[in-house]
Amino acid sequence: MHGAAYWPKEIRRADRISPKTGATRRLDRLRGTLARLDPVVANRAWREVGDALQRITDRYTQ
Repeated sequence: MHGAAYWPKEIRRADRISPKTGATRRLDRLRGTLARLDPVVANRAWREVGDALQRITDRYTQ
């Protein structure tokens, strides 16, 4: 499968397996996108993603 339909279809397929698998595929897509950016911008984006994931983890583990 090629083109713009790859990631949406891949993510939907992973979401059917489990929410964790879907989230992993979304992060794979983000990693591929951030790899093409300036390293400073990519590092800042990863920090923001990490902070958001930490807040979600804290909310559901209390």
